[in-house]
Amino acid sequence: MMETLVTFLLTGSLIQGVCCVFRINLPQRVEALQGSCVFIPCTFDIDQQYEHLLTDSAKRKWYKDAIPSTVEFDSSSLNTGPLKGEIFGTATQKNCSTRFDNVSQSHNGSYYFRLEANGNLLYSYTEPPYSQVQVAVLGSPPKPTLRVYKDQQEVMKMVEVMEGSSVSLRCSTKIFCPSRPPSLTWSSTLYENITGRQYQNQTELISDLNITVSHLHHRVTFTCTATHQLQQNNTTHASQILQVQCKTGIISICAK
Repeated sequence: MMETLVTFLLTGSLIQGVCCVFRINLPQRVEALQGSCVFIPCTFDIDQQYEHLLTDSAKRKWYKDAIPSTVEFDSSSLNTGPLKGEIFGTATQKNCSTRFDNVSQSHNGSYYFRLEANGNLLYSYTEPPYSQVQVAVLGSPPKPTLRVYKDQQEVMKMVEVMEGSSVSLRCSTKIFCPSRPPSLTWSSTLYENITGRQYQNQTELISDLNITVSHLHHRVTFTCTATHQLQQNNTTHASQILQVQCKTGIISICAK
């Protein structure tokens, strides 16, 4: 009788004040790149009185567009649903972070998470706010972002830089698939091979190119190329031209 009551409370209409601590933490929107993978960071919580029902054998599922008749992803049968990939951690860790592989335009849409344990703990995380994640699939990667910094301040509109000063060019591109990150390379009309200092955060790959400006850099074009690992590698570019002011104040002698 008690098991039946628990199932009813979790799967039927929520009674005010009964089911108040079933929570999920996930982004409202993630962008995916067609032909790559997408990572959805996710954690969940359940009412403490149902903790004894949660085991690592619990099924962690994803549904699309609030249509419960179709399971898009099931942790108990990773290779059978429309979406294939990997779910991380364990159910008892309350981890629902998931990677979907080989994303296509058909995977555009909203997804919500469902937990099923012991046949009695059955709960769909559909209550607002932020209960669903919107997956937006891009057909091609955007261009990298290229910014110029002088004296550690971003130069919003590139102006002439004084000969002998230090300038940093910062190129960044989004990481769509952490297991298949992009790469960033530099080139210029002055040097054949130049290397920046590369690092990354959770969502971006960044490369800093630090330059001590000389008259040789006047009107030199620096180009950052981002390469994304798809079925066929896709490259995009961003460029910046430096304008150098000589210490003499006569700009013409800086020309090559």
